[in-house]
Amino acid sequence: MPSVLFAAVPLAILLVTALVVVIRSRRRTRSRRPAREPSAFVLLADNAWESCTVDDVREPWSRYTTEPIRGFCGVPAGRHRIRTSMAAGDATLDFVVYPGEVLSWRLDAEHARWEPHDLDAETRSMLEAVPASSTDVNASARPRLPGWLVHLRTTINLVSSRPHAPPAKADGDAVDRVRKRFTKLVARAQIEGSEMDSELLAGARSLGDALVGRPLTRKDMHALVGAARDVANRLCANGDFDRAMRIVGLGLAVLPGDPELMVVAGCALAERGEADEALRALNAALERDRCLEAADVARAMRARMELRSRLGRSVRV
Repeated sequence: MPSVLFAAVPLAILLVTALVVVIRSRRRTRSRRPAREPSAFVLLADNAWESCTVDDVREPWSRYTTEPIRGFCGVPAGRHRIRTSMAAGDATLDFVVYPGEVLSWRLDAEHARWEPHDLDAETRSMLEAVPASSTDVNASARPRLPGWLVHLRTTINLVSSRPHAPPAKADGDAVDRVRKRFTKLVARAQIEGSEMDSELLAGARSLGDALVGRPLTRKDMHALVGAARDVANRLCANGDFDRAMRIVGLGLAVLPGDPELMVVAGCALAERGEADEALRALNAALERDRCLEAADVARAMRARMELRSRLGRSVRV
């Protein structure tokens, strides 16, 4: 009997040790939650809110704020479309926004168009300091968002929950399907002549329309951009700047104004001798340098400095 007890002791120790390891590994797995990407802010100065549609949703937006409305918080990263109807026509704003960005435009009602708007430094700093998730911050230190913002994600979900309303767009596998189709489109553009440009561009626009209002991650957006960026960069390295611009044009039809693509566009336009257009593209990219890799920022700054030096203009760093 004692021999049996002595034999059971090591086995019991082994079982207890294994149990402790399993429990600790489960706790460690539960604690490894993926980092939450911050949503973005979109401010629209002088907008006619009563006739404004956002991602195909039209609401009395001012009812969702406690102060005169100025824009949106809780904007999911991805492509969005804002359309405001006026006597002069529809002013349509197609854009992409990355996690944590603060973008601002002003409505020119006379010409029915949107123009970039310089946001005051205090407001921009306040919005950029908002954490990705307020639940990660102690209640006493949690920043309070201004009452003039509408939380877009919450509002869209509220609208989609109404009877007979179309469901809110989810990420799912639709993004991967768009990426694969766009990659094939870019491959066609490399081998087909310019006479097919209109057909290819129409295909790219159709793919871009499928992304409007659909939440994307930073990884999703880089994958979509990469399909055009990598090919265009390779063409630029080979001196084929015209074909590179065709590829970039397809990318911008899917993700309008994407800063990574604007860097490539600026560099290609500079090589083609279109200095003013190149500067506009490079400036637009560098204004959103928070979305760019360090190498892209350096490339854009170098190209801009060379252009300004060539044109005899003052060089800004």
